[in-house]
Amino acid sequence: MKRRIGVAVCMALLAGVVALAPGIRASSQESTTLRIAIKGYENNLTPFTITFGALPATNDLVHLVNDSLFWSQVRSEPEPWLAESAEPSEDGRVWTVRLRDGVVWHDGTPFTAEDVKFSFDYYEAQASSAGRYAHHVSDIPDYASSEVVDPLTVRLTFNEPSPQFKSMPGADLPILAKHVWEGVEDPKSTSDRMPVGTGPFKVTEMVADQRYVLEANDDYFKGRPLVDRLELAVIPEPAAAFAALRTGDVDMVERIVPPELLDQFRADPAITVAEGTRIESNQLYFNARKAPLDDPRLRKAMSLGIDVGALVDTVLLGNGRPGRDTFLHPDSPWAVSGGEHDFDPERANTSLDEAGYDQRDGDGVRLAPDGSRLDFSVLVSSFEPLDIRAVQLMAEQLAPIGVKLTAEPLEPTALRSRRQAPEGGGPPPYDLYISGLEAHAHVDPDALYYFFHSPGSRGFGGAITGYANPDYDALVERAVTADTAERKALDAQAQTILAEEVPAQVLWYPDGLYAYRPGAYDRWLSDLGQGIFTKRSFLTDYAPQPGRGPGGEQAAAASDDGGGGAGGTVLVVVLALVVVGALAAVVARRRRTASDEA
Repeated sequence: MKRRIGVAVCMALLAGVVALAPGIRASSQESTTLRIAIKGYENNLTPFTITFGALPATNDLVHLVNDSLFWSQVRSEPEPWLAESAEPSEDGRVWTVRLRDGVVWHDGTPFTAEDVKFSFDYYEAQASSAGRYAHHVSDIPDYASSEVVDPLTVRLTFNEPSPQFKSMPGADLPILAKHVWEGVEDPKSTSDRMPVGTGPFKVTEMVADQRYVLEANDDYFKGRPLVDRLELAVIPEPAAAFAALRTGDVDMVERIVPPELLDQFRADPAITVAEGTRIESNQLYFNARKAPLDDPRLRKAMSLGIDVGALVDTVLLGNGRPGRDTFLHPDSPWAVSGGEHDFDPERANTSLDEAGYDQRDGDGVRLAPDGSRLDFSVLVSSFEPLDIRAVQLMAEQLAPIGVKLTAEPLEPTALRSRRQAPEGGGPPPYDLYISGLEAHAHVDPDALYYFFHSPGSRGFGGAITGYANPDYDALVERAVTADTAERKALDAQAQTILAEEVPAQVLWYPDGLYAYRPGAYDRWLSDLGQGIFTKRSFLTDYAPQPGRGPGGEQAAAASDDGGGGAGGTVLVVVLALVVVGALAAVVARRRRTASDEA
């Protein structure tokens, strides 16, 4: 009788677990809305209408809605995405791309090779309208033509060898829907249209300078996203964004946590601070077309007088790495070894004396040979208090060598306007400015070409500093078509020139520290070099299991919230196994007893 009761109890427990399982699974499938604070508004998230107001997250936002052939630009061997493969010709000029089957656009139209061919043709034709992306078609690599081989195969031809095609443009360029964009003569005029992509989310609402609403793409080829709805609130001021996180008005802030808030958030049980791997930088740009800052001796002396280590310690409270004189982030595959900043105020003073800046006025500010004071204004975003503080500290550091700096905070739109050259020609009306850069600027194999090549028909150095050096140009031009080994050698020489002539001084590479509420969502992935706010954080095949948090490509950091979803399924399986094991033990005892009695 007792044995029968034991079996009955085990069977009842098993039935209870089975009954419980649908409830656990159902709870994990409830509609989820995630509220995220972003830095700025990017119109309708097309490659032609972005404003860069959300930098460094601009590209991450675009790729929530759009897809590229590969992912991501940071990887030396990027993951196939819209493409299944891409194979080069022997001379590296022709790439045959095989596309993934079964992909559809947000409006249900099938994605085909015609879309890829159209995209390259359209970017080429609209080079002046999509500088962030089109330069990888109209400039480097120099696109020639394409041919549709079959509905899922396209052959792309370039005028020069394009050894890095998979990374750039393959892992960066958003592919366009031919049926949407053909016939659009001015793509910048489309900023009020709902975008149509193949990405994991669809834009369903846009309110300029206020918010976006994105809904999960049920038909996404990598599976339906884990979050049903993203509400993206535009909050330019970091203090306001993180205050909203503290009060629970948002669930995550895309930007890096200000150093003064780290201890506070780490002590809050409702908030997790995750360490990402974002490749990012803040730098001071010199107007190399405006006297006397067109003198590389002056720029180098100012660089020697800046203590970037002290900036990291004081401004970032140690949460970053000091800038390097060779510009590229130390984790970039193209960064030269060494390249650390040279801080030497004594040498700076000597250099300025020898270069003809040996006279000072009554308050100790040096005079240029033409009698003008070395008194410069630094444009900074009024929404970036760390940059403003950095200028104040650099002003203190440069005062002993006779150079005066003053921060000039401006609203981002006004700042970008001040950086533009006047219509009548001549240098832009600024001295220096501070700006941040995302991973693209450091991992793009042609970044050194784009940023610092002499102003002309290729590259966009004229829009950055206006720096010009024919020896530098020759190196980066050769690197464009070189294989990896030769390219690294050429880039190393180019970085040596940058360190000596200093068109820009990197101030710091910040640590990727992000804050979020795990009770709302805790499957953030630290995507290599990208931080945690990328589309892979919302996809089942990549996002860590609940309760494990971001940790490079693996889920590592623990969280107090166990979450639902897969974690709930695991719980059901474990309970079921326990019950089945107990049932098996009862049956086994019955058999042993029966055998003994026989």
